[in-house]
Parts: sequence; structure tokens; C-alpha cells
Amino acid sequence: MSEWSRGWRTVLGCAVGSGVGAVLLFFTFSLFVLPIASELKVSRGEIATIQSLVVAGALGAPLIGRATDRLGFRVVFLGSMVAVAALEFAVAFLVNDTRGLAVCVFLIGLIGVGTTGLTVTRPINAWFDKHRGLALGLSACGIAIATIIVPPLLEALAATYGWRAGIAALAAMAAIIGLPAVYFLVDNEPPDSPQLHGRSSLHQTGDWSFLREGAFWLMACSLVAMGAAGSGFIGQMSPMIQDEGLSAQMAAFALSMFAIGQVSGRLIGGWFLDRFDPRRIAILLNLLPASGFLLLWGFDNLGATALAAAFLIGFQQGSEHDIFAYFTARRFGIANYGTVYGALIGLGWIGNATGLIGVGRLHDAYGNYMLAQLLGASALAFGAMLFVSIRLPPRRSAMVG
Repeated sequence: MSEWSRGWRTVLGCAVGSGVGAVLLFFTFSLFVLPIASELKVSRGEIATIQSLVVAGALGAPLIGRATDRLGFRVVFLGSMVAVAALEFAVAFLVNDTRGLAVCVFLIGLIGVGTTGLTVTRPINAWFDKHRGLALGLSACGIAIATIIVPPLLEALAATYGWRAGIAALAAMAAIIGLPAVYFLVDNEPPDSPQLHGRSSLHQTGDWSFLREGAFWLMACSLVAMGAAGSGFIGQMSPMIQDEGLSAQMAAFALSMFAIGQVSGRLIGGWFLDRFDPRRIAILLNLLPASGFLLLWGFDNLGATALAAAFLIGFQQGSEHDIFAYFTARRFGIANYGTVYGALIGLGWIGNATGLIGVGRLHDAYGNYMLAQLLGASALAFGAMLFVSIRLPPRRSAMVG
């Protein structure tokens, strides 16, 4: 039986479940920056600082990754999704000040990382080897497709009923769509997988020796640089575009273009990883989208220019998911995958927090986003070049035939 015959349900369930998890709030939060700042009477920089509290994912990622190795994907994901939905409902109906918002955002970051690629890539990597890159790309398309469809709906809902209605809608999607998708479609892993019994894993469950390997730290530094570039842009995308005289509707459309870029990056990136030297692909797919920041920096953000920049930066964010999950499984194996990937994601949140805080604060300091955009392009170039020194073992399918 082929990998796709056995694993398609896992890909679909992971795509739908992660598509309406904590990351969807992260990707759409910029739609709520201006109305929240107005209601709570704070600056964009202060809202960006609160938003950066999702850096709690840095604390949660190693713990949730380890729990996924020990308890299995389903238990961890479903528990995390219930918590995310409850916290989003709390933001919508209970939060009345910045302190309450900060607490909820912190907890969503801490627990919500269990609804992200940290957990969903484990069953994908377990079910697929020959077509692993494409399977990872397809499973990650759920969040990209949701980001295409949802922002215009949220913007219209928030314009009519207020920003709280938009947050409540996100919570409802997590509970009504995400939970059933994973519960009914996803199994933890194939019972006959040799990857889960040590025959092709370099590191076994509970083994922390990967922290002494240079490849892990090269990947971590790369993820920090890329996270700083991408997160800062995502967190301020809507006000960044509206500052150029474009409408809130155009800002929502830019979010959708960002998501279209994500879909393209995930599918193209995954297909390339299966067929070409993964290191060269990682470098190429992160160098080219740096031009998205240069577009924003060098031209007036009007119409097609802003949308093209959003697409290119989305392309990088999409391919990034494939690249790091793929490299982790190839370099460190599956048995200890959650622990290794959790540590990597935890360190990567340093970059996310830096970007979220830095872009908002740079705007407060200089009155525009030009310096932040130039720094974003530089960070992507630096992160891409770190892959030159990473070595990967042969694929399991290549070793057996």
C-alpha cells in the first residue's frame, strides 16, 4: 500500500485542525490592532508588546514536544485546542484591559503551540518518507487556506459588530472545526513504522544529546532570524498597509495574498525538498522572498506593490514550515522528534518576539516601517546562508531501495 493510500486522512486532518488553531489568531491579529488600541487607549507599540507574549510558546514548545513523544499526537493536540478555544472566548467576552489581554495572549502562546506544526508534523513525518516534503507542505496548507478565506470575513464581522466578535469567531472555528477534524481523521502513527522503534532514528525518546550538535544550533539560529523577519511583518501588516493610505479592506486582502504565498511556498517547497538537495532549496527559498521586504522598503506601498510584497513574504513563511520540519526528521529521526523540534521551536520564538516587539517599537520611534523592512530582508539572507553547513543522512527509502 502506498504512503498516500495509508496517510491521506492524516494529512487532511492535520491540515484542517492546525488551520484553525492558535496560529490563525497570530496571523489575523493585525486586523484587530487598531480597534483594540483605540478601545484600550494604548499605542501600537504597546499592543505589539502584548502580542509578543506569544513568546510563551518558547516555554511551552519543549514541554509539549516532549509530551507528544510520550503521550502521542492526538491527546496533546486535542487538549491544546480545547484550551485555545476557551482562551479566545475569554478574550472576546471577559477581557476589558491590557492586563487581561496580556494574560490570555501569554496562555495562548504557552498552550496553543500544541495546535501548531510542532505537533502536527510528527504524525506526518511518521507516515511519510519518500513523499515527506509534499505531505508536510499539504498538511501546512490548512492554515494558509484559512488565512486566505478568514481575514475578509473577520474584517467584515469586526466592522459590523466590533473586534470582539472577530475573536469569538476564531474560537468557534477552533471548537467546531478543528477538534472534530483531528479526532475523526488522525491516527498517531503507523504501527509498523521502523522509525518509531529505533531502526532509523539517531536519537531515542528522552535523548537530549542533540543539544551538543552544531546542526541543531545552526537550524536554531536560522529559525530565530527568519522568525524575527516574518513575525514582525505579520504582526503589523494591516497598519503597515493602511499607513500608506490604503483601506482596511485592502489590508485584509493583503493578508489573503500573504496566505496565497504561503500555500505556494509550502507546496513548491515540499515538492522541491523531495527531489533536490534540501540545503540548496532551503537557501533559495529564503533568499528570494527577501525581495518582498525590499519592495516595501524601496517603493510606495500602493496597490500591486503591497500585495506582491505580502505574497513573497508569505511564500517564505510557507516554505519555512516544510524546511525545518523536514530537516529535523531527516537529521534527528522520529522517535525523539517532538523533543528536538520542540526545543528548536522554543528557541525560534526568540526571533518571533524580537520581530513582534521590534517592528512596533521602530514604528513608534521613527514614524514609519522603513528600517524594520530593511532589517527583515537582511535577517532572511543571514538565516538562509546558515544552511550551507548542515549535513543530512540519506533518506530511509533510499537506504532500503
